[in-house]
Amino acid sequence: MIKVFKTGRHAHRTPLSYPDLAPLFADCIQLVDTPAEADLYMFAHSMDFETAPRALIEDWRQRRRPVAILSEEPFWDTIWGQRPLQRQIRQETPFGALPVFQLNHFTTEIYHFEHIPYYLLTEHRFAQVYAPLFQRNAQLRASEWRAVFANCPSDLTFMFERRPERYHNVEWAEADLIGLCAWRTDLAEACTWPGVARLGQSWQGGQTRFELDDWHGDKLRQLDQNTRQMGALENTHHPDYITEKIFDAFAIGAQPVYFASAAHRIHSMGLPTESWVNLHGQTPDEAAETLNATTQDDTFIDALHDAQSALANLFGDPSFAVIERTRLRSAVLKTLEEVLDSHP
Repeated sequence: MIKVFKTGRHAHRTPLSYPDLAPLFADCIQLVDTPAEADLYMFAHSMDFETAPRALIEDWRQRRRPVAILSEEPFWDTIWGQRPLQRQIRQETPFGALPVFQLNHFTTEIYHFEHIPYYLLTEHRFAQVYAPLFQRNAQLRASEWRAVFANCPSDLTFMFERRPERYHNVEWAEADLIGLCAWRTDLAEACTWPGVARLGQSWQGGQTRFELDDWHGDKLRQLDQNTRQMGALENTHHPDYITEKIFDAFAIGAQPVYFASAAHRIHSMGLPTESWVNLHGQTPDEAAETLNATTQDDTFIDALHDAQSALANLFGDPSFAVIERTRLRSAVLKTLEEVLDSHP
C-alpha cells in the first residue's frame, strides 16, 4: 500500500482525486492526512508549491520522502511549469527548494490511452450522457442529417476561454507539443462572417462554467443540433491529450473543428477524417478561410454517420471503459512505484 499525502489548490485534479476513479486504487494507494504518514508527497500543479505546507517541508527535511507533481493538464505543465519534458526538476517553496518528480503526459505512460482518453474516465457522467446521444445520432439517415444542418441557427460556434496573450504560443517540437490558447482565440476572432457564435463568460460576460451546477450538460443542451460546425480545439496540442471537446461536437450533431498532427491519437479512434475539420499547420487566418469554405456535403454526411456509429459503440459498450480503467490503474501504480524505487 502506497501512502500519499496530496496537497494544493489543484489537488482535486489528479487520477487519485476523482470519486469515480477511487475504487481503482482502494487496494494499493492510501491518501493520508499528514505529511508524516506519507511515503510520497503529491501536488497537481507547479503553482501549488507557492502554498506548500510548512509541515511538508519540515517532514521532507527529516525523512526525504519523494515529492511528485502528478499533472493531468498539459496547459499547466507548459505555461506555468515551463519544463514539461523533464522528469526531475526543482521547485521553489516559501520554505526552500524541493527536488520533484514531474509525472505528466510527456514523462509517463499514464495518459497513453488504448480506447478512451483519460479525461472521459474521470466521471461516469461522460459515458452516461454520450451513450444515448451517439445512439440517436447513429440512427439518423442522410436526409435527416441534411435537415438538421439546414435548420441550424448558427454556422459555427466557439465555446472556450478567450486567451489572446502571446505567452500562450509555446512549442516543444520534439514532443509534438503546442500551446493553442492564443491560436484558437485568434481563429475565433478571424471568423467574422455572419452566423458565427462565440460563447462563454470570457466572450460575453456573465457566469463562468464553474458557477454552473452541470456545465457539461448545460453545454450539450444549449448547443444540441444548433450549429453546423463546433470549435473543439484543445488548449494544448499533444498526441495523447484529448478532452471532451471533440466528443461534445459530435454528440450535438456538429462538424468538429480540431487541430491534430499526424501522430495525434485522435486518428486512432476510428473517426473518418472527412467527418471533422483538421486545421493543423495553418495560421489562424488560413484556418478561418478553411472554415468559411467548408460545407456539409455528401462525403461529410457519410463520414459523419460512420463516426457516430463508432462513438455509439465506444460509449455504449461498458467493456471499453473497464479495459481503460484497468490500464489506468496499472499505469499509475507502476509510475508511483518507479518513483519510490528510484528515490534514495
